[in-house]
Amino acid sequence: MRPGGAATGNIPALPALYPYNFGEENMGATTIGALVGATIDKMSGDDDSSVDGAIKGAVVANVLKVVVPMAITYAVGWAVLRGAAELKSQLFETEDAA
Repeated sequence: MRPGGAATGNIPALPALYPYNFGEENMGATTIGALVGATIDKMSGDDDSSVDGAIKGAVVANVLKVVVPMAITYAVGWAVLRGAAELKSQLFETEDAA
């Protein structure tokens, strides 16, 4: 170890270089999505195979992994901008605060 606790060698800093590390820990959501999709498809009773439901469930799970964080980020940003506009209107005593 180097002074200060840093490791030596040729070990990449994965969390710093790859913030979205698609490894084994992210396979759980896809697997659960596939299982839920297959179960829902099986319950409908349309056909004998539940493969198409599993595929749809896995796709939905992967889409949600991207969409939900984006929606939360948008909502937080909107709230911050709304609060900043309200604070500005209170500080400068303007009448057009919505």
